[in-house]
Amino acid sequence: MIFSAALLRNHIRRATVQRCRQQSTHVAKPLIGSGALRTWYNVFGSSNAGYISWIVLGVLGCEVMSGTMSDSIWNSVNQGKTYESTDWSKFVVADDDDDDDDEDDEDGDEEEEGEGDGDGDEEDEEEDDDE
Repeated sequence: MIFSAALLRNHIRRATVQRCRQQSTHVAKPLIGSGALRTWYNVFGSSNAGYISWIVLGVLGCEVMSGTMSDSIWNSVNQGKTYESTDWSKFVVADDDDDDDDEDDEDGDEEEEGEGDGDGDEEDEEEDDDE
C-alpha cells in the first residue's frame, strides 16, 4: 500500500512538471504593441507634467463617459416620469374664462383714460372763456 501511494505520487508529479514545461514554452502576445507604448512614453511618460496631464485628462474623460452613461440609463428607466420627457400637450385645458377677464380689464382701462382726458379739457375751456 505504501509502495503504490509513492508510485502514484511520483506519477502525478511528473505529469504536473511536464504540463508546466509545455505551458512555459508558449509565449504570450502583448496586448499593446511596443511602438504604441514607446510613443505614449515619449509624449506623456517622460516628464512629470506630461504624466500628471495624462492622469487629469484620463479622469476627466472617464467622468464624462460615466456621467453620460448614467444619464442615459436614468432617462431610459424613467422615460415619461421626468419633467423633460413628459408630453405637456396632454395637460392643456381649453379655458376661456381667463380670456374674458382680460377683455373686461381692457374695457375698464379705456373708460378711465377717457374720463380723465375729458375733465382736464373742460377746465381749460372754462379758463379760456373767463378771459
